[in-house]
Amino acid sequence: MITGTLEYLRKPFLANVKPGDKVLIVTDTAHDPRVWQAVMTIVSEIGAEPTLALFEPRPADYYDPPQSVAAAMLSSDVNVLLASTGMLHSPASMKAMEQGIPSICMDGGMRLEDFQAGAVTADYTEIARLKHFVAKNVFGEKARTVRVTSRFGTDLTYSVEGRIFVPPLRGEGYDPFKAYRRTEEGRAKSPMYACLYPSGEFNVPPVEGSANGKAVIDLTMHHLGRLKSPIELTVKDGRITSIDGGADAWTLQRYLDAYGDENATMFPTEASIGINREARVIGVQREDKNILGAIHFGLGTNIDVGGTVRSRIHMDGVGLQPTIAVDGDEKIREGKFLVSLTE
Repeated sequence: MITGTLEYLRKPFLANVKPGDKVLIVTDTAHDPRVWQAVMTIVSEIGAEPTLALFEPRPADYYDPPQSVAAAMLSSDVNVLLASTGMLHSPASMKAMEQGIPSICMDGGMRLEDFQAGAVTADYTEIARLKHFVAKNVFGEKARTVRVTSRFGTDLTYSVEGRIFVPPLRGEGYDPFKAYRRTEEGRAKSPMYACLYPSGEFNVPPVEGSANGKAVIDLTMHHLGRLKSPIELTVKDGRITSIDGGADAWTLQRYLDAYGDENATMFPTEASIGINREARVIGVQREDKNILGAIHFGLGTNIDVGGTVRSRIHMDGVGLQPTIAVDGDEKIREGKFLVSLTE
């Protein structure tokens, strides 16, 4: 049964779908069916033609959907990524976006209730402004070295030289729910053409091979969900050399052994800051990683955020209340910004 408001769920569809569009909804049997049912209703109300692609869950995040679905993604006008596993970085998704077909990305296992409160209720025009000021005031285009520490034991240093992109301040008429190409933010190599929903992160692709130290993931991670115990990653020259902790660490190691490739242990291929004031802890990385002042580290693919790594997988691990210093100057202390986010 569908209950509660669909006000927030409608927003990305009103911005990206027009009457007559062919809209492919890509989902699986492990996802909350109320969400795709609501999406089909919304798309139909707009006057577009929804088609449901329903399949068994993929074995890992960012694995392709079945071949027939991947082919269908190339003949739609809009793709809606709504699977229990992440689909945005999958080869099929990348190919569709490269060909100019926008994606509305809402994957990762969010329930209908998660589209009625929390991160989806944020001011998304403010989030666009925050991207600009976090890029400018936390980092700056000339930033070279970042050190991240936390009370859980994170102490990781990496280079961002040449990797900070300052998104433009958006002007009149800007629609924060409209899919856009990440090249508009200066990411010349990114194939991404999407609306991420919910969202609220400033992406940073560290220089590959530059990271050393330890990163402790204490909140949420792709595939694992809400962590029961922190995962400690030892990193040398941009690669994970050991994974320590409890049951979640053991699960992550087995996951990488089963589904990873030679680039899956490259880390961090993403080190991004949460900038959504309304995001909460719900145990789904699609929302958790957007929490204001949180950091999430990625492994595997990062070509969508301006890096050079291609892998079969991409996984984000979220840490709360990090302390972040850029070129020796502390900019975030235990999740609180020490610099202006308004000018």
